[in-house]
Amino acid sequence: MVRLYAISVFYKPDLSKAIEKKAAYELSSFGFFNRSSVREFMAFTSEVLAQRTSTGERRTVKEQEYRCHVYVRSDCLACVVIADSDYPPRVVFTLMSKVLEMFSSDFPQSSWSQKSR
Repeated sequence: MVRLYAISVFYKPDLSKAIEKKAAYELSSFGFFNRSSVREFMAFTSEVLAQRTSTGERRTVKEQEYRCHVYVRSDCLACVVIADSDYPPRVVFTLMSKVLEMFSSDFPQSSWSQKSR
């Protein structure tokens, strides 16, 4: 069974940082007492990947038993998905494109391009 653990949207105003705008986690497969540390790990990994990925680039990184997929659009919006290694990359990148498209249509650029959360 393929699993999707986290999906995050970031705004990347410059090369040095990525600002998280929205995130969702599905951690029910982890033990109750481990969920907060797993979520923290995923949030940190997502932020680092968004920071280190250039505009217009798609990348997949293996981290432990997870695959971390990142896509940064030309308008500086980034999406990071953490899934298990069985999740097909093509499906993930299509999902990320749709998530970023929906995010940018629901929230005008003036609202997410500001530095505050």
